[in-house]
Amino acid sequence: MMKNQALPTEVNIGDILRLALPLDTAVISGAKQTRRKVQWVVLLTSWDHLPEQVKNGDLALVPPVIQKQITSPVLLLKLKALSDLQAAGVLLFQPVSDDIGAKADEFSIPLLIAPLGTSVRESHRAIAALLIDRQTATSERGMQLYRKLSEMSREGQSLAAMTDVMANLTGKIVVVQDKRLEVRALSMPRNNEIDVSYLTEILSKRDDLPAVLRNRKAAAKARQSYWQQLLPIENMGRLISPIVSGDRARGYLSVVGPADELDNLDSLTVEHGAAACALEMAKAKAVSDVRKALRGDFLEGMLAGTLSRSEIERLANRLDHKSSVPHAVLTFRWIGRETPSLRRLETAVHWTLANHSRAALVHIHGDQHVCIFQALKNDEDMETAHTLARRIYEQTATEFPEAQLVGGISGPAAALLDWPQVYKDALQAMELGQRLHLNHVVDFGSLGVYQLLGQLEDIPPVREFTQQIIGPLFEYDRQHRSSLVQTIDAYFDHHGNISQTAESLFIHRNTLLYRLERIKELTGQDLSQANMRLALHLALKLWLLQPET
Repeated sequence: MMKNQALPTEVNIGDILRLALPLDTAVISGAKQTRRKVQWVVLLTSWDHLPEQVKNGDLALVPPVIQKQITSPVLLLKLKALSDLQAAGVLLFQPVSDDIGAKADEFSIPLLIAPLGTSVRESHRAIAALLIDRQTATSERGMQLYRKLSEMSREGQSLAAMTDVMANLTGKIVVVQDKRLEVRALSMPRNNEIDVSYLTEILSKRDDLPAVLRNRKAAAKARQSYWQQLLPIENMGRLISPIVSGDRARGYLSVVGPADELDNLDSLTVEHGAAACALEMAKAKAVSDVRKALRGDFLEGMLAGTLSRSEIERLANRLDHKSSVPHAVLTFRWIGRETPSLRRLETAVHWTLANHSRAALVHIHGDQHVCIFQALKNDEDMETAHTLARRIYEQTATEFPEAQLVGGISGPAAALLDWPQVYKDALQAMELGQRLHLNHVVDFGSLGVYQLLGQLEDIPPVREFTQQIIGPLFEYDRQHRSSLVQTIDAYFDHHGNISQTAESLFIHRNTLLYRLERIKELTGQDLSQANMRLALHLALKLWLLQPET
């Protein structure tokens, strides 16, 4: 951590630009001289008797009426005279040609141009106030910045435009990151020499945040408004403030610059800037929530089959997603008694998608599971969806090691109208994966006969058939603490091979033969007869689909 910098006692041209003049005041000559000390500010009343009006270290303000009295060539002569008088700089309120700026640069005197309409009186007052009381002027500048940024937010200007204002004011790099530390806006001064890609890599490491900021709720409740940090770049540091909206931090604002140059204005900038960015992020979130609600309503209706074909085609733009290309559908949910929220699962999915090659639409369906509609390159590109599924499993396993996730995948859906059926297939694959105790994302195409059995299991005659054949085995196992159901399952898994089945169950061959004979007696199915063997196998598969098994 860095210590707070002492408030400077001197004021230079750069300080006046940052703390007293309008934020978009231009420096058209003498840019390298902005560290020149300013002793006082004087308002020219005429071009005559300059030595009597301007002293060494004075900043000379030239009102428009005075500037218009002379031509450009004469203005250059007057600027040369002011330079000879060792004036700290000159502030004009009317634009001049580029040639004036280029030639005036030879005099090594800062030439500043205030925006049109700037009040000469107010500029004079603000500069004098800064020279008299730097601390008050700095605080006032911070409030001006907040009002400016808030106005920009109300006018719908972007975060990038807001960071441009802050970077121009401070002369330092300004970065806005979202809650995942992804850069939302980054602006830098013209003289920046830092490798921006390396800087963003450093700022994206959550473990390098101040400890309290790593928890977004704790960051929102912290009494401290900003933190100082040294960065692993020579002599570079940052001031960072959480962007708080509601009860948690929605992002982070950083001002980055030489560690020994971060000053009081920078701290006010990061503090007030974060507050203004919170307004912008809250507004953006409100708009996003409305769009998300409309998208969710559309998806819920389409997947439930309550929307007609014409309604689906008419409302497709609500998705804000290119739905004309083939898509894969993935579904995920937590299982177990104590599980993270679906919102946290959704956040993990979005985090994974940030580094995924294909666009995807994410939706929490009915507060029951998360479904993902991932765009494919073509009808044969299911591998990208399987890659996404694996990465989601890896991400959730890292974030929530105690939680258990189940998932299903299906596709491709050639068009939007195909999404409901493919979604149902992915949902069925997920549910069967849970019931069959599979520990991976289940592809609907790999279910084989389970695709059919999953649709038949609730038919009364089918349930009766299953109970009639497997029920006696289950009841025998329950009463005698035996494993006949497990035995017949292993038998079918090994295609009726006695030696392999016995080996997989770690029992003697004769023990297996005894169990198979007992199974024949209890079920009435002779494994040597093809029809009975098939009936027993189907009944077993149906029984295994039951949630309690």
